[in-house]
Amino acid sequence: MPQFCFLLSIFLTLSLASLLVLASQQDENPTLQERTYTDPFIIFNRKRNAHACMMSIVFLVLYPLGAISLHLPLPSFLKSRIRIIPTLHAPIQLLGLAMMIGAMGLGIDNALFLGFFSGGASMVPAHAIIGLLATSMIILIQPAMGILQHRHFRKTGKRSVWGYIHRWNGRVAVVLGMVNQGLGFQLTGIGTVVHTHSLVRNFLVCGLLAGVWFGLVVWDALRERRGKEGAVEQGGVEREDTKIVK
Repeated sequence: MPQFCFLLSIFLTLSLASLLVLASQQDENPTLQERTYTDPFIIFNRKRNAHACMMSIVFLVLYPLGAISLHLPLPSFLKSRIRIIPTLHAPIQLLGLAMMIGAMGLGIDNALFLGFFSGGASMVPAHAIIGLLATSMIILIQPAMGILQHRHFRKTGKRSVWGYIHRWNGRVAVVLGMVNQGLGFQLTGIGTVVHTHSLVRNFLVCGLLAGVWFGLVVWDALRERRGKEGAVEQGGVEREDTKIVK
């Protein structure tokens, strides 16, 4: 109990000191503080930066990592103990979905502020059109198709048309989001608002994770094809052996 009171007193003291510092700063320059919280251009810049940062994390990091988790070459003893979809794939994609919805709201708000949707279709930039298309594909299709495929797999243990739609719709949407990031940088202004080192850093991350993702997809497809060919060859040998025995 004394330790708790001691820690509580320290916490209250630090909190009071922080409030006094903030109050003194506001008293020293109230005009600057008022401009910081009410200037539309400053608020727009913050929303634009938050939109770019969140979308970059979603389409360059979270969605590729969630897709990579499905193609991890795990040993057989780990495959029987770790359920990839409920433990890795679904939580990562749900986190990305939540962040994407928030970033989409900021993007729409910024587009309305700039008047992109008030001057006709010719005034809407490609970044806004592709962004709405990619996010709509994910919001409207991905969760529903994933749930239907999961329910079908639990009943039959096989893939379904829902799974193929979920897979390819997600791949197309993520690739559109990656491409759309470059269009967003171009719209904002490369070399002025967007620094060159930020552009290089983001596309290095994009190239690394996208390369690993596509490589694992190709490797998984080749492995599955070889497994089917081996099963067909074994089936043909068994039928020939049966005929000889008869």
